[in-house]
Amino acid sequence: MASEPTPGQIASGEFVRVGGAALREQMVRLFVALKVTEEHAAIASDILVASDLRGVDTHGVVTGLRYLEQIEAGLIDPTVTPRLVRETAGSAVVSNAGGLGVVGAHMAMRVAIEKARATGIGHVGVVDGRHIGMVGYYPMMAAAQDMIGMAVTNANRSVRPARGADPRFGTNPIAFAAPAGEERPFVLDMATSTVASGKVRLAHALGLPIPRGWAVDSEGRPLETPPGARDTSWALTPIGESADGEGVNYKGYGLAVMVDILAGVLAGGGSSADLDYGSNMSWFMAIDIGQMRPIDAFKADMDRLIRYFAETRPSDHAKPVILPGDPEADAFEYRSTAGVPLHRDTLATLRSRAQALGEPSLV
Repeated sequence: MASEPTPGQIASGEFVRVGGAALREQMVRLFVALKVTEEHAAIASDILVASDLRGVDTHGVVTGLRYLEQIEAGLIDPTVTPRLVRETAGSAVVSNAGGLGVVGAHMAMRVAIEKARATGIGHVGVVDGRHIGMVGYYPMMAAAQDMIGMAVTNANRSVRPARGADPRFGTNPIAFAAPAGEERPFVLDMATSTVASGKVRLAHALGLPIPRGWAVDSEGRPLETPPGARDTSWALTPIGESADGEGVNYKGYGLAVMVDILAGVLAGGGSSADLDYGSNMSWFMAIDIGQMRPIDAFKADMDRLIRYFAETRPSDHAKPVILPGDPEADAFEYRSTAGVPLHRDTLATLRSRAQALGEPSLV
C-alpha cells in the first residue's frame, strides 16, 4: 500500500483523515466559485480525489490547489470547453482551448473509447494542453469499458538525457491499463524519470532529504537536499541512469523520447524542446478487446497471468510479490473507508480558500 502517516502523525494532527466524498465536494465548490462549470468541476475533482484515494498524493488536491491559483492568475480559462479540431474514423485531435488540462484529457480519452468501439482502436492527441493530473486515471477509464487503455503526456524540461548535464525533457509519464475477471485490472502508471518531480517538491516542503540518484546539480553531481524550485540548476535523472555516472543506459531516456513523439510530435502540439512551464501535450489510445477475441476469454487469461506473477516464490517471505498498481489499489481500498490523510498545511489552505471564495468548509 502507498505510504500512510504513522499513528503518531495522526494523533499529533500533522495529518488529518478526510472522507473522499467530502473532499471531492469541497473541490467542486472551489472550482465552481472560480467560474468552472459544474460538469467540468466534477470531472476535475473526480480525477484529483481519485489520485489521493490511490495514494498518489502528489497529484491529488495539492495539485488542485495549484490549478485554482493558475485560474486566478489567468493562466487557465475556467469558462472554455475543449473541442475537436481534426477527426477521422479512428483518430482525433483535441484542442484544450486554454482550459483545465484534466478536462481536455478526459474528453480525449472518452473520444478514444468511442472510436475504439466503432473501429477497434481509437487514439486521440491533445494540443495546447496543460497538466492532466494522475495519468493512470485515463487508461482506467478504458479498462472500465472492457478495453485496453494507454496514455502518455510530456512536459517542459526537468530531466537530463543519459550522460547529459542539462535538463532536456519532462518526466514524460506512461500509463497503461487492462481489465481482468476475478482479479484487479492491471494498471501501470510510471514516470520515465527515476521519480516524479512532485516527490522532490514534496520532500522540499516537508524538509526531508532525497535519495542519491533522484536528481543531480548542473555539473551532474548527485543531490541529497531537494531543490526548492524547478530551474536549470538541477535535473531529475531518467530511469536506469545512475546519478554517479555508473551503469548509464538509455531505457528511461528512450521511453521519454517515445512519449515526446506520441504526445507532442504526432499531433503537432509540441515536444519538450518547445514547451513552457505548465504546458503538457498528451496522447490517449483505447483498444476494444471484444473486436479481437471474446472478452470473457481475455479476462480469464488476464486472471491467469496476474496469478502467475503474484504466486512467484518471494525472495523475502515477509514481502510477497506484487504487481504494478497493487500499492495504489490497496491504498484505494483502505482510504475509501479510512479517509484521505491530508497534511495539516494542505487542510488549512483548503479551508482558507473556501473562506476567501465564500464557500463553506466541508473538510
